[in-house]
Formats: sequence, structure tokens, C-alpha cells
Amino acid sequence: MTESPETRNLALQDLYEPPVDADTSRGPDSTGFRRERHVLPDAAEIVLDSFPDAGAASCSFLRLPAGPARNLRLEARDIDRIESCPSGGWLLRPDDAQSPSYWIPHLPMARVLDAKQRILSEHDARPGGFELAAGQVSVTVEVPEDACMDLAVWRIPASDSGITAALEKPLVIETQPLSLWNSQTGYSVAADIYRYLVHGHVYVDRFIWPRMWKICSELDAYGLYNIMTGLEQATGKAIYSLLKRQLVVSVIDRQAADGGWHHGEWTDRMESHYRFHNGAMLLLQAAMMEQPDDVVGKSLERAAGFLSQCTDSTSLGLWFLHDSLEDHPDMMRELCEQTGSTWIPARTLGKSPTNKLILNTHVDAIVVLEQYRGITGDDRYAAQVESARSAARDMLALHPAESFYRIMYRAIRLTLLPASEAARLPLPVRAVKRLTWKYLTPRMHSIKRRFPRLVMPGGLIERHLGMPHYDINYHPVNMLDLARLWRCFPAEDLAGLLDGAIGAVTDSSLLKYWAEAKKRHFSLLVWVEALYHLHTLKQDPEYRRILAEGVMELLDAGLGLPPCLLGGDTEAVKPAVRVPCPSPVNSRLRVVNLGSGERTEILVINHTKTDLKVTWENPVIPPLSWESPDGQPVHGDVSIPTVAAHNWIRGTA
Repeated sequence: MTESPETRNLALQDLYEPPVDADTSRGPDSTGFRRERHVLPDAAEIVLDSFPDAGAASCSFLRLPAGPARNLRLEARDIDRIESCPSGGWLLRPDDAQSPSYWIPHLPMARVLDAKQRILSEHDARPGGFELAAGQVSVTVEVPEDACMDLAVWRIPASDSGITAALEKPLVIETQPLSLWNSQTGYSVAADIYRYLVHGHVYVDRFIWPRMWKICSELDAYGLYNIMTGLEQATGKAIYSLLKRQLVVSVIDRQAADGGWHHGEWTDRMESHYRFHNGAMLLLQAAMMEQPDDVVGKSLERAAGFLSQCTDSTSLGLWFLHDSLEDHPDMMRELCEQTGSTWIPARTLGKSPTNKLILNTHVDAIVVLEQYRGITGDDRYAAQVESARSAARDMLALHPAESFYRIMYRAIRLTLLPASEAARLPLPVRAVKRLTWKYLTPRMHSIKRRFPRLVMPGGLIERHLGMPHYDINYHPVNMLDLARLWRCFPAEDLAGLLDGAIGAVTDSSLLKYWAEAKKRHFSLLVWVEALYHLHTLKQDPEYRRILAEGVMELLDAGLGLPPCLLGGDTEAVKPAVRVPCPSPVNSRLRVVNLGSGERTEILVINHTKTDLKVTWENPVIPPLSWESPDGQPVHGDVSIPTVAAHNWIRGTA
């Protein structure tokens, strides 16, 4: 006879008042956030986040460790009803108006983790029973063998009831899809943050090739932070401030002793991916600009010290590396074994054999360290930044073998056509396309080593010089990072380069090429984000038009908007000059917030097949003047303008 699995009983209230025999330790602790970790006698772990200067609301993460199959019976006292929450998850409401409510954003999750805390598999824990009687609710879930069980719960005291009310009545803008380009996943409601925030650390929300595991990602944390900032500005709701603080404490809590963040995306050595590390620094820098904090500042200082060491010397100058694999030949070999790729040691431009000379991460590191200097006044890394700028400038200026590359790129362009266009090519041209795809692009790395350059005829900007694979899908990432560099250093002569990069897309079918395959969708997202940054730099009408058309492509592809379009990206719009984004009554309309300071500017996008009227449910902006895409005034009732089907209008004040 099979024995029934053991049942572990736990009161919801115990997540906030752990027993005295718990092993308690303190995590990051400041006036803005506090994290405690409690390990119970049975090895269950509670991570408790509170916010000392912002009321008594707190969030608890519960993890039952992996072990034999068992049940968890979770009890909540003084609760008389459970309601589905419009912001996602469920609200547990008390029978006494003075008692706290609880918000459970997601069902408990059963997860299998490895020793490095990477997620190997996960699924909703299966419910085993539910009871509601006499002011008490209980739910039983089944925890499978060898899996841990995770649950996140917010306790919201009666004194913070405004948070509960805010969750119950989200505005349209709070429920419209947004997309994070790094993990290529989405966000729609407040509860979705806990698809990323797992037991107090931020993960990607997808299983990553080739090992098919989920890793921690501070770049996703930064994207979520920008979402929370934009929604906080638009709604004034306290919940978004608390979620931002929770992201900050979660990032700091995962910082290693060496000042860096380590990820293990490719290997068991827990290599650090510096783009993710830089995402952590961007998040902390944004938090510092909003509210200086000693704990955040010390974390940021350690992070800058770590990044300053992640470099290589080249004949062009200092080069910031892409990941810690580039420091170790044996780790590069392990990477190649894991992915089936080939590593070809080379000393192109005087680099180390392992340096892949990846442009976007190099530029990103320059931007991050320059912003760090501007925020903190710490200029210890100014000489490194200047040398790295010079290296980037010289790399972008390399134009050897112009005629040779021009001929090659006429052929390569054929491989970047959407399938519908490629099918219409004449047979001889299709033969050239096939030969290019099969023989030329796999050998581009050897050509670039002999004639090194990244900016190609026609304006396309390639990602690297040091790896055998070819990937033009990073062209918009290079554009984004160069636009950010231009913002940091206005004297850099990047206008012509970036206009050429834009023309490489708008004068071709690249947008359709990126849109037709899900694996290329991140290029569409970054393209729009790059254009947003460029428009906020120059307010160029042509940039605005291309941005609006890019948003149309995103929406037609079923994607959400990048977080920056809410207007909360601290790199583009400093906290003191943010303009709130209005929320449309009609959820089929999407709003792009281009405002800053005394300038209110929005684009209203209608990608449907029906004309739609523009009205607001949160009139946070002044009355606007409206114009069509060609710059002509919108006629009719300008207080309630109409956006034609699959079109857009611009409003300014």
C-alpha cells in the first residue's frame, strides 16, 4: 500500500513573523529597503523584503527545498474571501477591515534547480485541495519529488489599503503588453514581474539555448525597472515604487564578493556576462539619480571597480570585453564544446587571442562608466574611458578593401530578404543568394581578420571581429549603443554613421526580415528603442516617422512596446524632467511618450483596421495640438481626435 505524502502545514502569517528557532541573517539594508533571510528548522527558507520609509507593506518569498514528494498546506487566518486580481494573481481579503490583505501574484511553482541555482525546469505546483470556512482559507499543493517549491506573497496592512485599491483598478496603460529585448519575453500586468523575480533574484523568463536553463539577468532587472518607473510616473501608484525598490535590493543581494554579477549562461564556471553586469549598474545608477542611498552607492562603486578590470589592450586602445570567457582560453574551449562552435585564436588589431572584439558591449561599458562618473563624481576610470572611446572611434573609422566589401555586401543583402521577396528573385539571383549563404557568410570571419572593419558599405554595422559566426541581427543593438554614446559625448561625430545605419534598414526589407521569424524579433524591439534614443537626442521629424513605423511593425508582429516608450528611461529623461504618459480609454491605441521637461510630445498609434478616437482615462497632460504623419494639423474635434486605421498622429503641448 502506497503511503500518503507527508503534509507540511504553514500559516501565511508565519511568512512575516518567522519562529524564534529560525536561522536569521540580514541582507541589503537601507532606509529604502531591507531584506532578511530566515531558514526554518526543516530547511524551508523565507526571504522577507520590507520598506522602512514607505509604510508597512512587505513581500515574502517562500522556498521549500527539494526532497521527497510531499504536500504543502498553506493557511491564512482572518480571511473571508479570495478574489481574482485585475493586476494578476489573487487578493485574499480579511473579514476585519483592520486586518491585512494578501496579494499572491502567481500560483506556487515547482522548480528543479542545479547547484548554481539555475532553473532547469518549472511548472505550476498542482493544487491538491481548497477550504474556506470560519474566517480561514487553506490551500494544499503537491510538491513533486526532487523539486523545490516557490511562492511569493505580499502582505498589505489596512494602513496601506491604497495599494490594494491600485491593484484592483489598473489603468489601460498598466495592462498593455511590453517586451524586454534581452530575454525576448513580455510583461502585461504587475503580477508578471514575479515571472522574473524568483525567490529574491531576477531571472530571464525563458530557457536559454543550448543548455536550456534559466539564468539570472540584471539586464532584465533594468528593463523591469524602466517599466516600473514609467508606470509609477503615469499612475502615481505606490506599488510601482515598492516594486522598483524590490528590484534594487534583489540586484544588490546577488552581487558577488568581487563586485561583479556572475551568470553561467554557457558553462558551469559561472562566467560573468558584462552586458548583464552593466544592466545592474544602469539600474543602480537610475536608483541613485532618483534617491541617493549609501547602500546603493557602495554597491555601484564595487561594480565599477569590477568592470574597470574587464579589458584587453589592442593596437587601437583599451577594449572592454564581452564576458569573462574572454579572459581564459580553457573557458573558451569549454564554450565551444557546449555550443558546437569553433574558436579561432587570432591577434587581429593587436588583441588577445580570446578577445572577440564585440562592439556593442564595449560601447555599453564606456557609457556605463561615464554615467557612473557623472552621477558619483568618481573619476578614477576617466583615462580608461577615454582610451576605450578612442578605440571605438578608430574601429568605426576602419574602411579597408572598400570595393571588395561593396561587392560582397551586394550578395549578402540577398540573404537578408524576407521569404516572400526572396521567392520572387530571378533564378540566377537566387543561385547567388544560395552560394552567398552557403559559402560566403560562413567565411566572413576570415575576410574580416585580414581586412578588419565593422561598418560595411551601405551602412550595416557588424557585431564583432573575433568569432566565426555571422549575425547582422545585432545591427540595431549597435545603433542603440552608439546613440547612447552620442548622448554621453555630444562632440562625437556620429550623426553621419547613425544616419547611414538607419538607411541600411529603411532602404531595404530588413524590418520585414526581422519580423517574419520569432528568433529575430529582438532586432525589431531594439530598432525601436534605438530610434527613441535618437529622437530624444535630436527631435528629428524623420526619426519620429521611422520610430512610429517601427512601432507599427512591432504591433503587427504581436510584440509589446519597449519599456523606454513609457518615458521612464533615466538615460534619456532625467527624473526631474519626466513627463507622465497618458493612458488611453481604448486599449487598442498605443502611446509613445517622447516628452521631457516643459515639452509634452506623444505619438498615438493605431495598428488596427478601424478608425479610433483618442480619449484619456488619466488626463495627466495638458490639452494637445495634433498633427498627422505628414506634419499637417488634424482637423475636426481636436479635443477628441481620430486616428485612422493603421496610422498614427502626433500630439504636442
